[in-house]
Amino acid sequence: MRLYLVRHSVPDDGSPEEDDDDPALTDEGRIIAEAVGQWMVDNDEVPSVLIASPTMRTQETAEAIQKTIREAGLSEPDILTDASIGPHMSIRGSVLKLANDRGMKRAAIVSHHESIEHGLRVLNLEPWIHLDIFAQGELRILKVDRDDGSWTEKTRVSPSDLALDDHY
Repeated sequence: MRLYLVRHSVPDDGSPEEDDDDPALTDEGRIIAEAVGQWMVDNDEVPSVLIASPTMRTQETAEAIQKTIREAGLSEPDILTDASIGPHMSIRGSVLKLANDRGMKRAAIVSHHESIEHGLRVLNLEPWIHLDIFAQGELRILKVDRDDGSWTEKTRVSPSDLALDDHY
């Protein structure tokens, strides 16, 4: 199975006086998410579904990718919300569920750096290994083994690969 992992794009951190635990994307964040969607279209790497954490920044990242795919005239992926891949959680369960669905060929998960990193480390049985940090809006494409959820990375696309700025 082909799995597309996208870290949410750049959120609006707001002013120091604001206390927003669920910020929306900045204009730059939307541009990055749309560029990732365009890269997917241009490289025939379009998922059939986008599974996103319930936070505003992941939902808006998924919506921007979906919109770009739709505007390219392709079948737009559904967006499903999964609270189990929210901040400080793990994508492990979602990856295993997708891998067990033999009809699923291409799926995307839009989540948070720590949720992605924790899930990937555990799936490859290397919980002590730290992965490279994902830039906000970064896409990584993995080949996931359907039997055990182990994975190998095939491609990564950072905003800087799309002539945009990387944010960490």
